[in-house]
Amino acid sequence: MKITHIDVIKVRVPYHEGIYELMTRRNLYQIDYVYKVHTDVGLVGIGDGSHQSDEVIQRYIGRNPFEFMNGWAPTPLQQAFYDIMGKALSVPVHQLLGEKVHDKTSFAYWSIDMTPEEWAAEAKHAYALGYRLHKIKARPWFEVLEQVEAIASVVPDDYQLRVDANDSFETPERTLEVARHLQDYNIESFETPIPQADIEGYQEIKRHTDMPITIHFGNPDPIEAVRAKMNDSFIIAYPDSRAANAIREATISNAAHLPVWIQIVGLGITTSYVMHLAAVMPNATMPAITLNALRAFDLVTPSTIPLVDGYATVS
Repeated sequence: MKITHIDVIKVRVPYHEGIYELMTRRNLYQIDYVYKVHTDVGLVGIGDGSHQSDEVIQRYIGRNPFEFMNGWAPTPLQQAFYDIMGKALSVPVHQLLGEKVHDKTSFAYWSIDMTPEEWAAEAKHAYALGYRLHKIKARPWFEVLEQVEAIASVVPDDYQLRVDANDSFETPERTLEVARHLQDYNIESFETPIPQADIEGYQEIKRHTDMPITIHFGNPDPIEAVRAKMNDSFIIAYPDSRAANAIREATISNAAHLPVWIQIVGLGITTSYVMHLAAVMPNATMPAITLNALRAFDLVTPSTIPLVDGYATVS
């Protein structure tokens, strides 16, 4: 079996009405690409993600998709290759990735920084879709306590928040102050509250609060991070979402007895891919992020996520 040609389809899937204007004005994640990989045996695989140059595409023409099992192909092409392999063998993709240890994958909703009223509206929308965790972007130009209060006032108590500061809390002192303000709310974790290179700063935070801390895998070196006991979990597969790398990061984290969550921005095909990746990772127990649910509709029919209490059954 050989790859004969690859169709590259530029798509713009609009955001749902409640955030369409905001996301368009900020020009966030507007364009995606769908890849249809054709073979000489009639099998076609699909993937979605970022733009790949023609030079990259041409590297895979004439090759067998099975050459890239657990490989390092760009993520949207890797998705399509797995799609072909699964069809050729009549098996779900998770069987090509490893032993399935989860029947369900949890997913989180996501919001850019917004006013308290806008975050509250998004939380109500997300809860109605079945989400039970919401990743929110905390920024210094908004008062995070007011934002969290607004969300808490419109959703049930089982709705959790993952507060992503993108290091904008800047110091351990500010992080601890925010943790005290939010201690009575259902906060799952603080994500990257201060620059991740500040190991001593994270240790200071951990000494003075039991707020769980999650950071991106790789900065600092994960072994250094584990030895420093600076975090309680890792974000994996971002920015390098290739299957081999995602599994490597999950395996290292699991050896340190730390849970992980997958973050790969994409559409419905990517969401399905994340479900299958998480299914073979014993420690992928925290809700994953893809942003697919922010769209007005799903490219995959039926939707890759009918969620029940935050979980989707692995297809």
